[in-house]
Amino acid sequence: MKVLVVDRAVGFRRLMAEALTGIAGAEVAGTAPSAALALRKLAQLPFDVVLLDSETNEADCLDQMQRDFSQVVVILVGSSASRNSHAAVRALEKGAMAFVEKPGKAEGEQALQQLRSELLPLFRLLKTRSLTRQQRHRPRQESPPRQQQPSPGPASRKVTAAPPSGDLEVMAVGISTGGPNALKQLIADLPGDFPLPVLIVLHMPMEFTANLARDLDRRSQLRVREAREGDQVVPGLVLLAPGGRHMLVRREGGRVVVGLDDGPKENSCRPAVDVLFRSLADCYGEGAVLAVIMTGMGNDGLRGMRQLKAKKCYSLSQSEASCVVYGMPKAVDDAGLSDESVDLEQMAERICEIVHVRDSENTNIPSLRRNDL
Repeated sequence: MKVLVVDRAVGFRRLMAEALTGIAGAEVAGTAPSAALALRKLAQLPFDVVLLDSETNEADCLDQMQRDFSQVVVILVGSSASRNSHAAVRALEKGAMAFVEKPGKAEGEQALQQLRSELLPLFRLLKTRSLTRQQRHRPRQESPPRQQQPSPGPASRKVTAAPPSGDLEVMAVGISTGGPNALKQLIADLPGDFPLPVLIVLHMPMEFTANLARDLDRRSQLRVREAREGDQVVPGLVLLAPGGRHMLVRREGGRVVVGLDDGPKENSCRPAVDVLFRSLADCYGEGAVLAVIMTGMGNDGLRGMRQLKAKKCYSLSQSEASCVVYGMPKAVDDAGLSDESVDLEQMAERICEIVHVRDSENTNIPSLRRNDL
């Protein structure tokens, strides 16, 4: 994979090039101190990956990259504490694959190893995706969807269980790489009268989740914000776990409220999907949870989903064809814990079908608007 490194600091461009030399299949084929120069290089040479400084102030850079060089994968590199974190969130919403944290106070060999450890799983994933695309380009016969295999077709889904007949009380979403862009679509597509509270764990650095929540809030008919300690879990409210803190739920009297925890990372993550899912299994009765596992690397959410399934939750996994990274959904699918595998484009519609939301003119569920919360 030919890589273009874009960063204002020549020292960091050199560090990045050195980090990539230890990653099989990655070749630094060019560097640039600005996005404008990077665009000129992209027009001259074929690159596969752009490692882009998230501090760039050239706001239309990513838009132009996606428009003119759609085959190129963009990975943002920067500091989560940056004053420009809002621009990085917007870039992730627009389709940048991931965010890689620059080494903070680390120097020398420690900084090199830290950076390489962040990049290595991403490039392994890109290599796998490249091989998968080559296989998919081979001619193949279409066949009806089978019960035991996910169907990648945009108009079909795998169904392994009847939709829940009881009363759902909460929806929980676990998501990682590719998450901001997927959430932008999912949350915007949910109607204003959606009758469940929505709890989301996204693997994202501190400082980013508040900006993402504000962006989602502007796009959504529901109220969206970063979760706070003691927040009540109520219909019409979407709560996003803050970066760097686990989110869980507990009962206080007749209410369900959010708790935030600074405990150890799970699955190398904080917040972790498993922590939320486990607490939901402890807090809610049988059949009360709709659990959704979406695009992301690794298997965070798998153990928590097992506990939720023991409480007869209904589970959806994002289809392989619509994932940026088919990791977390694959873990759930392979374990036989997903009731349906659904394309991202159909996810909100299918969720609404499951919770019995129809056209707003035909529903008796009261609409919960922003001013009601």
